[in-house]
Amino acid sequence: MPNPPGIPFAFQPSAERLRLASADHIAKKSLAEKAFVVCVLVLSTTAFVNLLPGESGIEYEEQGKLFARILWSLLYLVMLVYVRKRVWELLRLMWQNKPVILLLGWAGLSIAWSIDRQVTIRHFIALFLSSFFAVYFSVRYSLREQVRLVSTTLAIVIVSSVGACLLFPKYGIYAESALDEPSWQGVFSGKNMLGKFAILAALILFLYLLREKRRMAAGAGIVLVFLVILLTRSKTPLVYFVAGILAFPFVRAFLRNPGMKKKIATIALLVFSGLAAWTYYNWENFTYALGKDPELTGRVGLWALSMTWIADRPFVGHGYDAFWSDYYGPAADFRAASGWLVATHAHNGFINLWLDLGAIGVLIFAVGAAVTYRRSLELAKTSASMQGIWPVSFLTFYLLYSITETSFLSRSDLLWILYVATVLAGQRFIERGQVEVVG
Repeated sequence: MPNPPGIPFAFQPSAERLRLASADHIAKKSLAEKAFVVCVLVLSTTAFVNLLPGESGIEYEEQGKLFARILWSLLYLVMLVYVRKRVWELLRLMWQNKPVILLLGWAGLSIAWSIDRQVTIRHFIALFLSSFFAVYFSVRYSLREQVRLVSTTLAIVIVSSVGACLLFPKYGIYAESALDEPSWQGVFSGKNMLGKFAILAALILFLYLLREKRRMAAGAGIVLVFLVILLTRSKTPLVYFVAGILAFPFVRAFLRNPGMKKKIATIALLVFSGLAAWTYYNWENFTYALGKDPELTGRVGLWALSMTWIADRPFVGHGYDAFWSDYYGPAADFRAASGWLVATHAHNGFINLWLDLGAIGVLIFAVGAAVTYRRSLELAKTSASMQGIWPVSFLTFYLLYSITETSFLSRSDLLWILYVATVLAGQRFIERGQVEVVG
């Protein structure tokens, strides 16, 4: 059956199975549409947020800047214009995406018991629209194109950060006091944000390094990202950068030796499990060697204190994004007790999710992530290209980085958008039984 006029998504005619864009149409995208996608992805990193008019701090984190809200609303309207003739198709795809739709459904239900219903409603709407954009992004673009667009996004924010630090150091470089070493934060509101996206950029550059073409450019990019990570003075991305260097030979061997993929994966698992065990039993020496304290700058205490509030509502949580919503609720007492007065989340993805959506929400996410990881591994095993290992590489980064930094289900957030797109990529692979999505 021919496709109706309009944006060429070119879905397969089955109403019950996941539908894919055809190879003939997938390349026909205007420069304006790609620019729009990059604009959304850049804004979803929270880059340039300090340039937006309005107040900053905890109030911004919880209520958002009016200008930012207006900007996001306009971008979502543009998205709806692009997909106006495919809205119901995309919603059906979203509905078929069980790992995500169950989580969104539980977050939506949490409005009923939220301790700050207004915040939960507003933030859930933003979360739903972010997820809808992720479905559009995943269906509209092949994995190859997705990686390119994310690469462009990260190049913009990192190069802009370098420019901000060199040309406008009062804006791009931060020191809490005259005695502290200055740390680069670039166009972000903190060094940890710049470090997080620098390490994501490094991950993509390592994947590009696996290709035969443009290795020199990828190598130069890795050196630049490494320097940025050093200048942030943030230790977490530095640890992951070193881990990436150690993993690179295994990944290269994995792609170049199709008959030995299972054996290579097993060896890599044993090596990194051994490193993890050594780190655990030598935790104090390891952290002191990095110039950090064993409490991870108060994170361990933050996690321990979180369990007290989790015990109040262990199964259903406090409502999506409600726990940290204001100065007068549980978060106010939490900040005072922890001594972390500017804490806007628990600095651990699973703990933060537990506070918001309870053990049920954590279980839904964990099962969905496990299913997606298994599918992504199958995709990597059957692929000979760097795009084929992008989903499992991103998921590994997302889950590991959540231990100390990243929160799951963050509205209008690049990592959540990429997670939903990754879930869809795994589902598309299973539905089709082939690696067409690699491109």
